[in-house]
Amino acid sequence: MNIKRSAIFVILITVISCNVFAQFAIQYKNVKHNYGINLPKTLELTELPASNNCDTLVCKDKDGSEMSITAKSDPIYKGINGGQLSSKSFMPDLKARLKNIELAETYTMDIASEPALYMKVNFKNDDMDGVVSQFILIKNGKIYILRLVSTKDNNEKFSAEISGYLFTFQFFESTNRTFYKNELYNFVIYFPTGWNFDKGSFPVQANSSKGTSISVEVLKNNEYEGMTSNDLDEDTMVDALKSQFTNVSLVGKKKYTIDGHPVLMLKYKWVQVAGGKNDATIVMHYYLIKKNMMFIIEGKMKEGTKDDERLIEQAVQSFQFTK
Repeated sequence: MNIKRSAIFVILITVISCNVFAQFAIQYKNVKHNYGINLPKTLELTELPASNNCDTLVCKDKDGSEMSITAKSDPIYKGINGGQLSSKSFMPDLKARLKNIELAETYTMDIASEPALYMKVNFKNDDMDGVVSQFILIKNGKIYILRLVSTKDNNEKFSAEISGYLFTFQFFESTNRTFYKNELYNFVIYFPTGWNFDKGSFPVQANSSKGTSISVEVLKNNEYEGMTSNDLDEDTMVDALKSQFTNVSLVGKKKYTIDGHPVLMLKYKWVQVAGGKNDATIVMHYYLIKKNMMFIIEGKMKEGTKDDERLIEQAVQSFQFTK
C-alpha cells in the first residue's frame, strides 16, 4: 500500500467511525423579477432589454457556450407550477429557432424549492451541432426559463461547470433559509429549503423531517497536495467502509466536476436488521480535494426515497468555493 493510499485509508476509517483552479463567483440580483443567483466571474454578462430593466440575462463563455435566464409574466401560468408543465408545449418554440431538434431527456425536478420542468434537446442546423438544456419554473404567475446552449463537443464541460451555479438560483424570500457559508474553509452550499441545520456549526449537517441528511466535513493532510479526486483509489474507499460496517455494498459510482474540481461519488447500500426486518439505507459520499484538504459531502436516506436523492444531488451541485 503506497503512502497516499495508506493515508487516505487511515483518515477514512477515522471519518466513518466518528490542483485545479476554483472559479470565483459573483452574486447577481434581479429586483424586477425577484431572484438571485451566483455566477462565475469568467462569464460575460449582458442584460436585455436594459441593465436596470432586465427580462433576460445572457451569460456567455469564452468558447461560445451560453447560459440565459428569462422571466416574463403571462396570465396562462396563473395558479399552476412547473410540475404541471409538459415538454411538448415548449418544443415548437425550440424547433422554430433551432430547426432540427430531438428531445433527449425530460423530467420534473426542484429548483429554489419550486417544481421545475427539465428538458434536454439535441439540435443540428447550419450554424451548430449542439445541445440545449433548460429548466422551467413558475412563481406568482411568472415563467422563469434557465437555459444552457453549447456545441455537443463543449456540452459536458460547460454543463459540469455551470450546473452548480444553477442550483444557487433562489427567489429572494427563500434565500436565507437554505444558505450555509463557511469562512474557515471558504465554501458555500445550498441545503433544501425546510431542512434544519446550524449555521454556526462545522462539520455541518442538514436534516429533513423524513430523516434524510446531508453533511459536509473537511479532512486536512499534506498527502493531498497535488492530488484530485481522480487520484483516489475506489477500492480503498470501499474497504474502509466495509471495515467499519457489515452488510455494505457498492451500488453506484460517478465522476464529474463541481466548481472546476473533479468529484468522485460512491454510492453504498447499507442493510441493517431491526425487529427481524431488513432496513436498507443509501449512503452517498462525494469526495473533492483542494490543496491539502479533502471535502466530503455525505447524503444519507432510506432506500426508495428517489425525491430525496435528487435533493441531495442538487445540494452537492450547489457547492462552491468562495476563494
